[in-house]
Amino acid sequence: MNGTACQRSEGTTARGQAEPALRESEARDRAASAEAARLEAEAAVRRSEEQYRLVNRATNDVIWDWDLETNRVYWNGAVIQHFGCTPEELGDGPEGWYDRIHPEDKDRVIGGVHAAIDGGCECWTDEYRFRKSDGSYAPVLDRGYIGRSASGVATRMIGSMLDLTERHRAEAALRESELFHRQTLESIPGMVFATRPDGYCEFLSEQWVEFTGLPAEQQFGDLWIDVLHPDDRERVFAAWRAAVGGLAPYDLEYRVRRRDGGYQWFKVRGRPIRDASNRIVRWFGIAINIHDLKLAEQALRDADRRKDEFLAMLAHELRNPLAPVRTAAAMLRRVGSADPVQRRAREVIDRQVTHMARLIDDLLDISRIARGRIQLHKERCDLVRIVRQTAEDYRANLEVAGVALSVIAPDEPLWVEGDDTRLAQMLGNLLQNAGKFTDAGGRVSVRVEAGLPGPGRDGGVFGQAVITVEDSGVGMDPALLSRLFDPFSQAEQGLARSKGGLGLGLALVRGLVELHGGTVAAHSDGPGRGSMFTLRLPLAAPIARDQSAASDRDEASRHGVRVLVIEDNHDAAESLEMLLTLSGYEVETAFDGPTGLTAARKRPPDVVLCDLGLPGGMDGYDVARAIRAEPSLASTRLVALSGYGQDEDRRRSREAGFDKHLVKPAEDTALMEALSAGRREMRSTASPLPR
Repeated sequence: MNGTACQRSEGTTARGQAEPALRESEARDRAASAEAARLEAEAAVRRSEEQYRLVNRATNDVIWDWDLETNRVYWNGAVIQHFGCTPEELGDGPEGWYDRIHPEDKDRVIGGVHAAIDGGCECWTDEYRFRKSDGSYAPVLDRGYIGRSASGVATRMIGSMLDLTERHRAEAALRESELFHRQTLESIPGMVFATRPDGYCEFLSEQWVEFTGLPAEQQFGDLWIDVLHPDDRERVFAAWRAAVGGLAPYDLEYRVRRRDGGYQWFKVRGRPIRDASNRIVRWFGIAINIHDLKLAEQALRDADRRKDEFLAMLAHELRNPLAPVRTAAAMLRRVGSADPVQRRAREVIDRQVTHMARLIDDLLDISRIARGRIQLHKERCDLVRIVRQTAEDYRANLEVAGVALSVIAPDEPLWVEGDDTRLAQMLGNLLQNAGKFTDAGGRVSVRVEAGLPGPGRDGGVFGQAVITVEDSGVGMDPALLSRLFDPFSQAEQGLARSKGGLGLGLALVRGLVELHGGTVAAHSDGPGRGSMFTLRLPLAAPIARDQSAASDRDEASRHGVRVLVIEDNHDAAESLEMLLTLSGYEVETAFDGPTGLTAARKRPPDVVLCDLGLPGGMDGYDVARAIRAEPSLASTRLVALSGYGQDEDRRRSREAGFDKHLVKPAEDTALMEALSAGRREMRSTASPLPR
């Protein structure tokens, strides 16, 4: 037992001696570990500070570091670049910073900073004005982050100050640009729209919204179609899809519904906006209100229609009294008289009636040409023949005035594609003009020839036929030449107006020659030195024409041909009856439609000469339709004889069944030709009609 006790005592002694050494070793280890941790922490701080310095140097922003425990503020070098002041000029504390804040912003900024610090916030931010070294203020965005201790006490605040000068300039420029474009859009007299490249509408101007009364978003996409007139929608949408697909431009007119439900006309045009690679990035368009213009156009059309109706009625009323006068002159010519006074009176009457009829025709023709409604009945015709015949028609009038006429023409035909009546009218107007302004003892010459190939109005080149009308008359000054072919244009005249006229003849010449693809020009060396007019027409290929057929015009063939005259003007009817009777026809007269129709049924005529404007509830059209419905009158030739001579009147008479339409006062030759054509047709059919 004692041995055991001794051993225990020795073990206890050894352990007691080892424990201090163990504690000392552990203490040394802890100290070494603490030192290592300290050194590592110091190294981390150095690395952080180095990183902080590098960030300060690398950034272009102004960085400030406020040590809240020492109340010292550090600034990086960017403060010089942005504000022109050094960190030393700002000082160590925040006062240098505060002093440069704009007086109007200062209290707010300082209060905000301290409220963030004292209020436990993690950061603070504000926008204010900061004074630069030159005394001006720069707008800045300042943001600071607050560092706190474990107990929540603010120990440090680091922030960055961003100079907003350029941004504010850009924003101001953008606002100015937006204002400019908005004011521009508002000043445009129209409604603006914009779409995506695929045509999806994404913008409508305030004018569009105001006009339609619908919010823009309710019209985006394809919904804008709903505000169009139902009759226009399909056409407009098809045109829009074609434009977006690159098949056609978008330029058309249609009606848009107003907020009150009414519709107005707009002229709409859309154009693509392309980028540098020519790719469409947007469509931009504008709609201009043309409703007033449309109304004005309609008013003009209505006025034009009323003018046409007035001119037609005026021509009718003027032609009606001329018809019996011309017929009476023709009767006097057929009866004949050796008395020179009577012959002179007859010639004056005939000449003045012709002049009056021409004035009426010119007035109507110039109106039709101006509207593009005149129709040419073109065929191949010999211009040489037309020139010779027209010159002979006017020779007597010129010689009566003491003016000599000469004609120079080739022996061979010159073929043109034209309306021979209108070609004769052009030359007749030139001859009439030449005679009007050439005094007694003067001369007028007409030359027709094939000219060298030259340009036409459309820029083409063709062989030409050239007609030249030259006179030795009063000539023209340059001022008159410049407006010579304008309607109603005339030279200055005295109160006597001895040269007279409406000033339409030359305007008609220009209109008609242009319809034939030709040109007209005038030349004069000055007042008193005469004038020259040159017509140029495109030549046609020559053709052979059989001239052997002679017309049957002998008076003997007229006997036994019955003519029914239906005319409400008693003077016109009776004078026409006398003329036709003197010419060998059997004539019966009726003064209204029903009486004429009864006479035709009772004793079928070969030819009916019928006025169109008849009393008694049955006009000339009705008479023609009634006669055409009678089997017993199937071969009767119907000739309309009327003061109405417009294209519409001729169309209506043709549709009613008339074979020919003569305009009052019809020339004797034209009237006899219409009747002769009827005789030739009757002989060819040889129908056994009851007499």
